[in-house]
Formats: sequence, C-alpha cells, structure tokens
Amino acid sequence: MAATTSTNSAPPRCGHCSTRSPTLLLCTGCRHTHYCNSSCQASARKRHKSVCSPRILRVPAEDPWQLRRHADLSERERREIDERESKALSGLAQRVVEEKIRPTVLRQDVIAQLAEWFLDMLLGPALPYNKLKNFERDVLNDADLMADAEIYVETLPGCHVSLIERNRGDDKKRGVYPPPGDELRVNDQVLRTRCGVMVAEFSKRMNVSDEALQKKAMDEFYNYYKKTIMETRPRAYNSYTGLSACMGDAKFMKRSEEIVMFALGLTKELKEETDEEDDSQPDAFVTTAPPPMHTLIVFATAMLGCVIAMPSTQSLDEYATIDTFTTSIFKDGLFYFTPLALGVIRMTFAFICMVVTIAKVRNGVNLKLTYLPDSKLRKGIIKMSGLKTQGFFTAWSWNLLGIAFFLSGLAPLLVAYDKKQILLDNPWILRAALVSFEIAAPSALFISFIVTYSLWPTAYKTHGPTGTMGFKSWVSLFQHDANTFMVLLELCLMGGIPVKLSHASFAPLYAGVYQVFMWCMANYWVPKHGPVFLYFFVDTTLGKKTTLFMIGLLSVIFVSFLFFALLEMGVAKIEHSEHGVFPNFCCVFLISSLLMKFND
Repeated sequence: MAATTSTNSAPPRCGHCSTRSPTLLLCTGCRHTHYCNSSCQASARKRHKSVCSPRILRVPAEDPWQLRRHADLSERERREIDERESKALSGLAQRVVEEKIRPTVLRQDVIAQLAEWFLDMLLGPALPYNKLKNFERDVLNDADLMADAEIYVETLPGCHVSLIERNRGDDKKRGVYPPPGDELRVNDQVLRTRCGVMVAEFSKRMNVSDEALQKKAMDEFYNYYKKTIMETRPRAYNSYTGLSACMGDAKFMKRSEEIVMFALGLTKELKEETDEEDDSQPDAFVTTAPPPMHTLIVFATAMLGCVIAMPSTQSLDEYATIDTFTTSIFKDGLFYFTPLALGVIRMTFAFICMVVTIAKVRNGVNLKLTYLPDSKLRKGIIKMSGLKTQGFFTAWSWNLLGIAFFLSGLAPLLVAYDKKQILLDNPWILRAALVSFEIAAPSALFISFIVTYSLWPTAYKTHGPTGTMGFKSWVSLFQHDANTFMVLLELCLMGGIPVKLSHASFAPLYAGVYQVFMWCMANYWVPKHGPVFLYFFVDTTLGKKTTLFMIGLLSVIFVSFLFFALLEMGVAKIEHSEHGVFPNFCCVFLISSLLMKFND
C-alpha cells in the first residue's frame, strides 16, 4: 500500500471499517480503495480481491467525480504513469479520429487536444470505461461518447469547417449536435425531450394528469439537470455521456425526484439542497464484478449434484403421457373439462403470457437499482428496453410458463382433433411440456413469494412509494400475481399436471443457469453505468454474503419445488375424496391471498 495525502477534499473512507482519515493507505493493486493499515487490508482482502480492477488511467478515490491526480506518488512513479497513460490516450484519440470522425482536413494538434479531453471524460462521466480490459473497443462502441467526441472536435481551431457542414447536413446528427458556439454541449431540445419523457412517465405512475403541473415539473427538472451538468459538476459532464452519468448517481436522482414531486404538488415543501456527501454510495465503484472463488466452488458443487440427480428419460415418460395432459381432475360438474376445453384454456393462458411479454418489450423498464449498503456497485436508475427487459428472472419464468401452457395445451387439442399420432411420433412434446411446467410452476410461486416478502418491502423501505412503482404496473402485476393464479388453477381445478419429487433437481438447475446468465451479463446491461445486477441478492461484491445469498436462492427455489410437489400430491389425494371441488377452491384462494400483492 502507498501513503495518501489530501488537503482539498473530504478524507477518504477505509474500505474495511469505513473510518475517515487523511492518512489512509491506498491499495497498490487497483489504486482506488483506501485502508487504515495492513490489518484492515488483510481483513477485506477476500472481498476486495474480486473487485480489485486495474484501470487504464489512475483515479484517486477520495472524490467520486474528479480530483488531483498522483498526489501520493514519487516523481519517477508519476512520470512512468504519465507516459503510459499518454500513450493509451493518444492511441485512443487517433483511432476515434480515423474510425469514427473521419474528417476531411484536421490539424495534428487536434489529436493531442482530443486525448486531453478523453482524460477528463475517463476520470469523470465515462469512468466505467476506464479499465484495462477491452478499453478501446468499449469506448469506440459507445454512441454517446463518440458523439461527444465529435461535438468537442468541432469546436477546436484545428478542425476545418467542412466537418461542421457535413454533420449539420446529416439528418441523424442535425437534431442531436448542438450549435458549435453554444455553451451547452448537448442539443437543448434533446435535453428538454428527455426531461419531458421522464416527468410524463413519473406523472403517469403517480396518477397526476394535470398538464400545467407536468409542464412546471418538466421546466424545473430541466433547469436542475442543466445546472448540474454546466455548473455543479466538472465540465466533462456537459455532454451526452455526462447526462447518462448523472442518471446513475443516487444523489442526483433523489434530488430530481424531490423537485418533480414538489412541482407536481405531491409534497408541500422542497428542502434546500445541501453539499453533504451521499454516504449511501461507496467510495470505489468497480468496473467488473466477477463472482468470488468460494462462490464458484459452492455453485459448481451444487450444480454437479443436480446433474447427477437428474431423472432418466424413462422416468419422464412415466408421467409425460397423453392421459396426463388430456384428463380433467373432476369427472363431472362445473369443473369437468374435456380435452378441447383444457387445450383452449391453456392456449389462452399461453396467449396472455405472449401479450404481456410483447408489452414489456415495447414499453421498456426504468429499473431503480437497490443494493445493500456494503455493495461496491453504483446505484441509480437505468433504462431497460427491447429484449433486455427479458433478462429478469420473472421474465424468464413467465416466458417458460407460457411455453409450458402452450405445449400442455397443444397435446389435448391434437387429441381432440384426432391428431394423437403426432404426439406418439414426437414424445419430446410431452416431455418438454412436463419439464417446463415442473420448472415454471414452482418458479411462479417462488417469484410471487420473493416479490411479496422481499423485493417489494425492501424497495419500499429504501425509497418509499416511488421505489415500488415498477411493481404496480399491469405488466408486473401479471408476472408476479397472475402467474401464481394460473398455475394454481391448473393444479387444483383443471388438469393437475404433476410435479414429482423425483424431478426436484430441475428447479435448482434452472436457477443455476439464470445465475450464470446474470454473471455473464453484468457488464452488458448498461456498459457506461458499470456492472449491474437486477437483484440485490445476486450482487457479487458482498464477499461471503454473495455465497450465502446464492445458497439461499438455490435452497428457496428447491423448497418451492418441494412445496409444489407436496401440494400436487395433496390435490391428487383429494381427487379420490367425496368433498368435491370445495377443498381445491379453498387451496387456490388461500395460497393466492398469501402470495399475491397489489399495493404497498
């Protein structure tokens, strides 16, 4: 570790015990996290090892925006680092000019000026790209950062006017690039539009329809946003990259929310903004978040056990029969269903799943990231759009439930229309229908349980009513309430598709596949934001807690499977009793009331 001195900013915080002191020592690995002494460093080593990410540019950790550099280094160390960084920045600037901007005429000094500009950006709003791995590739692939670079180059004396004329003649760039002489380095109309969309979405969720109040809120939010990037933050934040970086800052988002709520008349008082540091955010945001080694070992052991315990094809065929999917639980009365009726109802459920999925893909999701206090991940609000909205475990299980209902509905429809031979020639249809239902049905109960008793209460406790708005949309209510209701209807009142204890390994295997998916996608949801985990309990920066949470996750979904299998056994026994539909109806009502949640 190297000694740190700091006179112009708040003292750094120890990465282990959180003590603040100007004499803390700096980790020589990532040169980002501070410790009181070697004892604190040793105590935090296991947790810090997985997030000790070397950067392409050294960033002091005392201030989350931009600070003095190299204050704690010798002259020789400072010179060596400067040379290495200068080479990296010059190479990046050269590639950007040649591959992205491609000007007709450009003086050589523009490369040096662009390199200095990248230095400010990578120490500020583009900090997540300040890393050794895939440094140039990720920077070049960021559309906002490349637009900011070209907007900056336009203002340089060494840039020929032909570049400006070319950009303003481009329909795509004309509405995005600001006039070269404007102090605001993003298009004013683009900023206003973004503010308007966010306020409109917020107003919709808070049931505020007054257009005058919405316009007032938009103007107030716009003024605060503009002041933040032009005055409050360093000049590098006056950019499209800076706009996005502000959205990832919890303090900025909290103040924005206060301003908008006051303008909409939802609060009676707007407190004065203070310069107090937001202690809810860690000193050192990580650029990568691989799972700790002990987590990987435990995970691999659990998955190996599940693979060994997987049922054979013969075991599946014992239950994946035509009768399983074409027989109604009740043989007479209101709840007697013919094969045609079973097929139509299940296909209707599958159609509902498809409609909800399409709606979620089209609408997108504004996700408020909530992590534990000792997390090293950046909080904030991120926009999930398109297929990225299907990355949630809820979406995975919802889509799998749709597939299960489609396949289990296809079987009775084929039988009803004398196409039984298709099922005999393609036994995989029945096997897939059984396995997908055995996974999706317990997962539905698991999701409803987690949302009702963990995610929703945590979001409400941390952020109040605004933190739970995402759970109250009709799409979310379908995915964490209607899923359980449809599954219970199938199990207790329709066909009673079996979920067998001997097939219990399917549930943790499915959860394990999703766990790997989350680890692989962490840096790809919103690359400029840094690593993102959609759920706080899959956060890989929590040390031993990461492993404990993973064990808990696999255990809970395993228990969900066991519960559902036992429930199915109970329903099967009730079929032979003389109590009729009443016990089944009570079962649906009781479990639904325990697991379905609609408000705070």
